[in-house]
Amino acid sequence: MMRALLVPVFFLISVACAQESVGSIAPPDTDFVRVVINRNSFGDWLRHLPLMPAGSAVYDYRGRVHKSGDDSTVAAVVDLDIKGRRLEQCMDILIRLYAQYLWDVQRAEDLILPLPGGYWLAWKDWAEGIRPVFHGIDVSLKKSERSDHSYSQYQNYLRLVYAESHTQQFYYWYQPVPVEDVRIGDFFVIRGSKSHAVMIVDMAYGPDGQKYALVGQGDTPACQFYLLKSENSQFWIRLDPDAGRLLLPINRKMTWDGLRRFSEMRK
Repeated sequence: MMRALLVPVFFLISVACAQESVGSIAPPDTDFVRVVINRNSFGDWLRHLPLMPAGSAVYDYRGRVHKSGDDSTVAAVVDLDIKGRRLEQCMDILIRLYAQYLWDVQRAEDLILPLPGGYWLAWKDWAEGIRPVFHGIDVSLKKSERSDHSYSQYQNYLRLVYAESHTQQFYYWYQPVPVEDVRIGDFFVIRGSKSHAVMIVDMAYGPDGQKYALVGQGDTPACQFYLLKSENSQFWIRLDPDAGRLLLPINRKMTWDGLRRFSEMRK
């Protein structure tokens, strides 16, 4: 029997209240054209992420203000519940977005995520009761639970990945994406001790053909996913390969060599 399409609660609220979304953020001027994307693609899903009212603060998982509503780095805040989700930090909240998209379009069986040591854990295996057993840096998979394909079990699978995986794995175990092929849903990862990740949630072409993007992030401690302004306080950030990095108002330098895509795993 085909599983009914599950629509996230925050999407239902969006429809009911005619809430603004990522796709309602206008490009800098009328000479800009949004990138054409396929319906039901990850890019289309991200473009429909609902936003909190303009000027909203960014809250962390404890309900405390992480960024004030007038913070100069915050362009918009996505209406995504983070309360009590302490594990959903920078890379983890990107995983959450991608996993929710796959569930919504009935493709959850495609989800496979990295564990330490270069091992991978697929949702379809977890749903059949297979669990990872950790032996230092090694991992083995063992059938130890009954089969359960429910959404609550899907969340258990994700929590295990949040707890055991590290941002660095998404740099090393995913294929680099060529700069010229950048698309909505791609993410940037920093390697090194101060790792971080940000995601492109929308794109547009400028009058000269140059690409611009809306870029979002989570943070540590875990907080609501929010869009960043550029270094010159604009919503749309120029994707300039010659600059070597994204021109973001954060201390971490997100460079082009860290561009990755969820579907492009290393073999």
